[in-house]
Amino acid sequence: MIEVNTIPNKNTLNVSKVAISLNSAAEFSMQFSVAGFGKYADAEGNINWGPNPLVSTLLNITGKNWSDWGKTEAQTDEDYIIDLALKQLGLDRAPAEEAPAEEAPAPKKKAAKKKAAPKAEEPAE
Repeated sequence: MIEVNTIPNKNTLNVSKVAISLNSAAEFSMQFSVAGFGKYADAEGNINWGPNPLVSTLLNITGKNWSDWGKTEAQTDEDYIIDLALKQLGLDRAPAEEAPAEEAPAPKKKAAKKKAAPKAEEPAE
């Protein structure tokens, strides 16, 4: 399954995430299931993903879309499928969220080695 965050379009689709999964494949075609989910605020004000898709459709890759696949070397298969699905829905990708910078771990202090106390000589018997 491919998931991508989108920019909700309040005039057409208020979808914040699109999930794409393969349905079937044939010799010169593929069919994907495309579902779009929205966010909602619960009674406590927490933002959650809706449990049911706001839109559910199929993406068929055949003909020109099939023959154009792979023509752009810089574009991955995943990106190509995402772009076709978002174009079909009239949505745009959300900007990639940057992961918060991780703080560098503090250097570990080396424990000072304690010198063993000299052993007391045992009295000779």
